[in-house]
Amino acid sequence: MAATVLITLSGWLEMLRNWLMPSQMLMLLALPLTLSLAGLEWWHFRRDNKYNFTDSMVSILMGGSYVLLAEGFMVLAVVVPVFEWVYSFRLTTLPITPWSLLLLFVLVDFCFYIFHLSAHRIRLFWAVHEVHHASEYFNFTVAFRQSLLYAVAGVYAFFLPALLLGFPPEWVLTLLAANMTMQIFVHTQWVGQLPAPIEWLFNTPSNHRVHHGRNPRYIDRNMGGVLMVWDHIFGTYAAEDPAEPPEYGVVRQIHSSNLVTLTFHELVAICRDVARPGPLGQRLKHLWGPPEWQRDGAVSSDAGAAQVSIDARRAS
Repeated sequence: MAATVLITLSGWLEMLRNWLMPSQMLMLLALPLTLSLAGLEWWHFRRDNKYNFTDSMVSILMGGSYVLLAEGFMVLAVVVPVFEWVYSFRLTTLPITPWSLLLLFVLVDFCFYIFHLSAHRIRLFWAVHEVHHASEYFNFTVAFRQSLLYAVAGVYAFFLPALLLGFPPEWVLTLLAANMTMQIFVHTQWVGQLPAPIEWLFNTPSNHRVHHGRNPRYIDRNMGGVLMVWDHIFGTYAAEDPAEPPEYGVVRQIHSSNLVTLTFHELVAICRDVARPGPLGQRLKHLWGPPEWQRDGAVSSDAGAAQVSIDARRAS
């Protein structure tokens, strides 16, 4: 029996190796570790209301749809061919060495910062990214909460500069997967603030708790994936204040466990705002303007409520 199971498992792994890219294998192998850590974290906080079964199951289910559609089908069917095509226009061909991989790691992290900042400040991108912030809890399972709409949102376009500079597509995707995998482990309240130099340089659990906070002072802060350097350079960094613990979720909480509602509710709000009468340019600004922007100052969507908190932060 045991031998049969091992043979079956070996055949399954060989099949995965044949059709999955190294980048996808990396994220796939991280799943059991993340689930194990989530179980340990739940046990540690079992009396502290830091986990909610329904919320965690929603996060895991959304993560599953994301892996199948965005990281599975779309990467293999669309992203890889597009990356190969863009790579054919590269300025040069860079050899893969430890130093060039270090450079690529930094470049991918910078590209992620630009994407992440755009996902918070361009409403159409926010409509997709908001799913990740919608949980009112902060634990390892929240890392799974990703929107399947990433598959069609053009996220991978932010990493095309690395291809044009001459980095091979498979290495760009692998370093991006490594970056995203490392980000899984900052979704926890189990780890407190680390020594100041580490907090300054890296995205830590403390820094990422700030990022998920809906407190006015924490909104749109700490956008870096692995490094916090970009946040210090561009003025988006904020340290966690023990006197003001983060409140998790979005400014106007969605209060829903319905996967369809969580995925599409902000897109519906955008369509409603665009459909309102007015000049075409003003109507289209609901797509590309900041999430809180409204033509007449009225709050007609969940995103619009953010203006109150942003104004409060700027006044502080």
